[in-house]
Amino acid sequence: MKRSDVIAAGLLLFPAFACLTLFNFLPVIRNVLLSFTSWNMVVGDPKFVGLNNYKELFTSQDFRNSVIVTVRYALMFVPLTIALGFLLASLLARKSAVNVLYRTIFFAPYVTSMVAMSAVFLFIYHPQYGTLNTLLKFLGIEPLQWLNSKKTALPSLVAMNCWKTTGFCAVVYLGALLNVSDELKEAAEIDGASRLQKLWLIEAPLVSPTTFMLVITVTIEAFKVFTQINVMTSGGPDSATTNMLTYMFVQAFEQFRVGYGGAVAVIMLLTVLIINFVQMAFEKYVNYDI
Repeated sequence: MKRSDVIAAGLLLFPAFACLTLFNFLPVIRNVLLSFTSWNMVVGDPKFVGLNNYKELFTSQDFRNSVIVTVRYALMFVPLTIALGFLLASLLARKSAVNVLYRTIFFAPYVTSMVAMSAVFLFIYHPQYGTLNTLLKFLGIEPLQWLNSKKTALPSLVAMNCWKTTGFCAVVYLGALLNVSDELKEAAEIDGASRLQKLWLIEAPLVSPTTFMLVITVTIEAFKVFTQINVMTSGGPDSATTNMLTYMFVQAFEQFRVGYGGAVAVIMLLTVLIINFVQMAFEKYVNYDI
């Protein structure tokens, strides 16, 4: 490669690296430094307290509860969203003029404002006038307190976010399914394979790289959930929907414990990195041959 090409490539990449450094790397470094301090963001300068924030963190029942809520949310959200996305993509992969319209309809929620969607689902889950309880009353079933009960609040949020994200997974899966060789599917049909057998034994293994990528992406998405919790439940009832991100927000920006909130953010970052490393360890089981 010519020296001029290297210089040109460096100049083209510089704006992207500069933005990543300014808006990603430097804030992370600053947050790590703040996690070793005590600061209320209003009076005085940050005061170094060493590992005190982390010691308090690991002895806090509220923090442990936020970790449990985050894990429960991820365990419900990730497999359900990916499974529904795959099934939806298998339906949309069929050649049909109507499917082009359906792809747009199912993907639309993913690019819709989360605040707007939270407001819509607040109405759907309303205990008296909500769509769901109106339907339950019509069927003669006792209405539920969807967002006001500890048993149903978190699953209700999972259902909403699953509905919003399934279209994204379906579109990603659709691109992979359309690349599966028609010859393989035709050979399976000749051997007497049913539609379900082709889906499970041929298409699912061949799109495993897509599944692998989506598991990582959707897992990160599960740890980033904040807006819908803040709008719909504010972490309630009785902290039943207070995940790690909501807990961090409350500590840093409502109780003005910036250093302690920074420590929560560092633990979140390390948790996501560890989960991703574990997921990467399973990459050897991914089939990249299509």
